[in-house]
Amino acid sequence: MIADQTPWHFLINPAAGRGKALRRWEKWLPALSTALPQMTVEESTSSTNLSELAEAAVRAGKTHLVGVGGDGTHHGILNGIVRAEGLRKVVYVPLPLGTGNDWVRTLKTPRTIGPWLEMVRRQKVLEHNIGQLTYLLPALPPADPERRTTWFLNVAGMAYDAEVVRRSEKARWKSQWLYPLLTLLYLKGFVPPTVKIEYDEQTLTLPVHTINIGIGRYSGGGMRLVPHADPAAATLALTVAHQLPIWKIIISSWRFYTGSIGELKEVTTTHVKSVKITPVAGKTMLEADGELLGELPLTASMLDDRLQVLVP
Repeated sequence: MIADQTPWHFLINPAAGRGKALRRWEKWLPALSTALPQMTVEESTSSTNLSELAEAAVRAGKTHLVGVGGDGTHHGILNGIVRAEGLRKVVYVPLPLGTGNDWVRTLKTPRTIGPWLEMVRRQKVLEHNIGQLTYLLPALPPADPERRTTWFLNVAGMAYDAEVVRRSEKARWKSQWLYPLLTLLYLKGFVPPTVKIEYDEQTLTLPVHTINIGIGRYSGGGMRLVPHADPAAATLALTVAHQLPIWKIIISSWRFYTGSIGELKEVTTTHVKSVKITPVAGKTMLEADGELLGELPLTASMLDDRLQVLVP
């Protein structure tokens, strides 16, 4: 294979997957260096995160970025690209070496080096939608909560989904099976919050088990809670799971993986341009791309600009 002279800039989180990404990266590096001789590399540190590295790289004129890690890695890099006004300018490639690799399931990104390098060589581009989330970041009294805006590229989740992410962040054991395990483990103690959901001139006020907003189709270690999502579509996918008895959640759990969750009468699935979700009773947390962010109220929408992502 002829060496690719494109100046690819690799951004790696050495702590991704409890070091799994770094170990795999070290095995791949010789082949990458041969195939991509103009490549450069930066690693995040305790003082400089991936979002800051990505923002600085784009402002310095780098236009071909590779994110080395899992969903959290790509989430951080995306936010740096957006802050640097790099959408439309940047070509982005995920190198899925972390633990949580749900986003790349939708893209069908290769996970072995030969096919991955072939994908990079072909440079087939997907104009990928980007979602925007505006929410509250809690603060300790007497300070007021802070309004924040974050961007996401896969799936955002609220209520039970965000509670599972919160608990998984504290877990010592990291695996693609952690989220499904925690999903079953904490059902009994969860109290569904009541929220008001407004979209497309519709308003729902109800207790919810979970809410998901999707651009990609997979989250939580392979679950398909927004199976109708499409990263190239002009809308966001919305799934609202109403309050359900625990027994029904358990016997219907196979639907989380088959794309048939919308066949339950207690589940609403639709497509929206934007959605506003306000808490009515109970605190409702928010996560996106597996990263715990804050609390409702939330406004979610799509950006006009898209990210150019390489796909097979």
